This record gives sequence, C-alpha cells and structure tokens, in this order.
Amino acid sequence: MPRSASPGSTSPSTASVVGFLVFIELCSGILQGSVPVVLPLIGSDLHVSAGDLNWVNSVFLLVAGISVPLLSRLGDIYGHRRLIRITMVAVAVGSVIVATADSFAVLLIGRALQGVFACWLPLDFAIVRDRVQKERVGAAIGMLVGALTLGATLGAIGTGLLSRSVHDVHGLLMLPAVAILLCLPVAFRLIPESTTRALCRVDWAGAALLSAGLAAVLIGMATANKAGLAPTAGALALGAVLIAVFVRVELRAPQPLVDVRLMARPSMALLYVLSFLTGCVLYGSQTANPSFFAAPRPLGFGLDTLGISLLTVSGAVAMAAAGTCADRVVRRFGPQHTLVGGFTLVALGYAGMVFAHSAPWQMAVLGMVAGAGVGTAIATLPTLLMGHLPADQTGIGTGMYNTLKTLAGSVAGAAFAAVMNRLLVDVHGARIASETAYVTVWASCGALALLGVVIARRVGRAQRRAERAPVPEAAVATAE
Repeated sequence: MPRSASPGSTSPSTASVVGFLVFIELCSGILQGSVPVVLPLIGSDLHVSAGDLNWVNSVFLLVAGISVPLLSRLGDIYGHRRLIRITMVAVAVGSVIVATADSFAVLLIGRALQGVFACWLPLDFAIVRDRVQKERVGAAIGMLVGALTLGATLGAIGTGLLSRSVHDVHGLLMLPAVAILLCLPVAFRLIPESTTRALCRVDWAGAALLSAGLAAVLIGMATANKAGLAPTAGALALGAVLIAVFVRVELRAPQPLVDVRLMARPSMALLYVLSFLTGCVLYGSQTANPSFFAAPRPLGFGLDTLGISLLTVSGAVAMAAAGTCADRVVRRFGPQHTLVGGFTLVALGYAGMVFAHSAPWQMAVLGMVAGAGVGTAIATLPTLLMGHLPADQTGIGTGMYNTLKTLAGSVAGAAFAAVMNRLLVDVHGARIASETAYVTVWASCGALALLGVVIARRVGRAQRRAERAPVPEAAVATAE
C-alpha cells in the first residue's frame, strides 16, 4: 500500500527547513500588520469614507477565508511547495498593485490577491510534518506561529516609524511589497517540497459549495453595519444553507474535499471549536483597542499611529514568545493543561482591561497577559490537530483551522462594531464609542476565553477516547 515518505539522510536539515519557512511567515506577518496602520492615509489619499475603508480589510479576510480550504487541499494533492510558489506570485503582484494603486477599486483588487497568503501557514505546517523529525514538529510549529506574530508587530511598528520620514501612502505600502518580493527566491530556490501526496481528485463541487457558503457568511458579517438586518440575515441564512448542503455532499462523496466524519469526531471537533474561540479573542479587539488608544482624553489616550503601534507591541511580543515556547510547555504539562492555561491567561487579561484601563501601562501589561495566552493557544492547537489527521490531509485539516479563525474574526469584528456604533458619547463635539462600549468588548472577549477554558478541560478526555478508536487509513503516495 502506498505510504508517506519520511525524511531520510538526503533531506534538508531541520534548521534550514524551519528557518526558511520562518522567514516566509515573518514576511507574511509584515504584510498582515502594516496595511491596517495606514488605513486613514489610504482614505485621505483616495478620497474614501471611513465606512468604505472597512472593505480594505473585509476583502482581504473574505478571500483569505474562502481560498484556504481549496488551496490547502490542492497542496495535499499536488505539492505544498508548489502551491506556496503559485500563491506567492499572486500575493507579490497584489502587493505591488496595492502600493501603486491610484483608485480605490484597483487597491481592492490588490488586497484580494494579497488575501491568498492565508494558505501559507497550513502549507508550511504540512511541509514541517513531512520534512521535520516527529519530536521537533511541535517546536517548529511554535516558531512559525511566533514568526507570523512577530512579523505583524514589525510591520505595524516599521510602518509607524517610516511614516515619520515618508509621508506618501504609496511609499509606506511598499514595505509589505518588498517583504513579499524577498520571499520569492526563498520559495523558488530554498524550501523543499513535501513528499506525501493524497491519491484523489479535487472535489470541485465541494469546493464550490464551501467557498460560496463561507463567502455568504463573511459578506453578511462585513456588511452588517451598513446593509441592515434583512440583507445581513439573508446572507447568513444563505451561507448556513450552502454549508449544510456542503456537509451532505461531502458525506456522500467518495473523495471529499473535507473528511467531515473525521473532523466531527469529538477529539477533533473540540479543537475546531477552540480554533473558532481563539479567532474571536485574537481578532475581536483588534479594532477596539487601537480606537481606544487613539480616542481623545479623558476617554482614551489620544495616541498617534506610532504611539498606538508601540503600545500594542508588548502584547504582540508576548504572543510571539509564548507561541515559540508552547511546545516546551506541552511536553512538561501536557496539551490539556497547556490549553487551559492559555485560555485562562486570555480571560485574566481581558478581565483586567474591564477594571483597569485608565493608563497606558495598564493596557500594555494586560495586553501581555492576554497575548501570552493567545500565543499559547494558536501554537498548541495545530500540533494537536495534526496528531489526529492522516498525513495526506494535513493541509486541508490545518487549513480549516485557519479558516475558522478568520471566520471567527469576521463574526466578532462585526458584532463588536455594532456595539461600538450603538454605545456612543459626545467628546469635544464628536460622537465616538463610549467607555461602556469598550468595556463590553473586553468583557465579551473574557467570557469567550472562559468558555475556551471549559472546552479545553474536555480535550484530554476526548483524546483518550480517540486513542482507543483508530483513525481510518488514508490513501497517500510518495512524490518522486
């Protein structure tokens, strides 16, 4: 029976494989962190309203959410490095378009191309599983997650510092473009191809249904604040119906895009629920906190772009450090206790923000606590997922983890935006989100983290039951 190849003596060294992939994730983090910082400048340069500016991130997240499952599965079938190369060219073209766009429509096209970068992390995970010794996989995943987080921090701070000397928005947007262009020779010359292949055809019907369903849900959430209740409810209902049809089709398909039965097992389902909750607490406050930092005193801190970047760096650094060290914590305390500890830190961080947010140092310290918890969770979950996935489903399995995080970010972002748009107060003649609005966001994130603690406590029992129920054999092949 065909089987997966494991790294042999001729394989590239672990250090070189992980190092090159870490560089790619670092640069993709720069892309992710730099563009949101210059949104106000994009609006003034292209004469776009504050409401329409939301589409700069919405289009990016929409493409990221719907493309990852298909691209990850194509990597399982045709090669993970091959898909990294193809999508990296698309992201590089998109980054150049964004940096040189002279109209909002052209900029959105570039952002759509940039969105396919989200498939790199699950594709990297698959290469790591295939090319790195089993005992080092967890540490390698932690390094990749830490590099992505650190890159986002460097992108935000670098753009803020660059804005002091470069006042043209096109010049600032060249930073992520250059970062991605530097990745091209790494992808084409230095990283190895995975050797495991899924022996199946692409389930295009399943891919179309899943993509359409995710698109409907994400568009519904992105337009929730402007479209009104009826259109939003219609889009969400359509998305739910399409996803339900997708599940039915996949259960009957001989070669499904997603092995629904495998991923619905309690040991897997709990991890995917935790992935969704992680996305909520990770992305839920990413709009609220910078807005609070920029809000005029006495409500906020009245910080500029650079000040906001510097204040958020503590949480981002803590997230990167925790992600890098997560494997050591898992080895010492076990995955269940590690996840419980991670979500507990997130809950403590957000609870602290509810009661202590009058000074920048308080938000910096509490951001570190929450960031350490999120970093622990996002580094531990992919490792646990891969422990239950057949080798030929690593890309799609971890790709769904990424998609759920993105979907959670859209849901939480839309919900919290509605809260902030309704709970307003007059400050110096302007209507802005009130202190109650920010406290509601932080309290909600804390409550979601507490739910994560409860679910994480059940992971160990579900895993022990899963160990007594063997995973079905999957058809895999070794690439020449």
